[in-house]
Amino acid sequence: MNWPMVAFLFLAAMVLVSAWRVATTPSITHATLFLATTFAGVAGLFFLLQADFLAAVQLLIYAGAVMAVVIFAVMLSDMRDIEPVRGRGLAAQVASSQFGWLPLAGATVLFVLFMLVYVHAAPGWPKTPVAAAPDSTSYIAGALFGSYALPFEVASVLLLAAMIGAIILTRQEGGRRS
Repeated sequence: MNWPMVAFLFLAAMVLVSAWRVATTPSITHATLFLATTFAGVAGLFFLLQADFLAAVQLLIYAGAVMAVVIFAVMLSDMRDIEPVRGRGLAAQVASSQFGWLPLAGATVLFVLFMLVYVHAAPGWPKTPVAAAPDSTSYIAGALFGSYALPFEVASVLLLAAMIGAIILTRQEGGRRS
């Protein structure tokens, strides 16, 4: 087994476990840290695919900026409204129908379906990996600021409106919520 395969298996396991823990951890702050770990693992997978620009964007925007917004949202929240579920360990969570076996069963079904598609499509696929385009940054920039400029700006305005709405909802005047 070569080093890229070991790195891929490690990063894939890290992303899968941390993404699962985002959904199953009882603490919102722990979920935030697991989400940051997921974003960093996906950036590592982009590096393995030789998509350096996407890896840098993943680290800067998602692991950096989006996580800062999530941390601000956690800080602005009233901690009495965010009560973790007490007394449920990891084994109890895995056994529960809410966060344990049902999502894992769904993920297993999806995995089996993807493997069936892979097995049936694999004979026509190239045996060696296709090299990344040398100018992927200019191609992505052209698409982002060309044909996808309007959706990019709409997403920016929606994120700004959501952040302003979160601040308004959590604002307190005189010890009471307004």
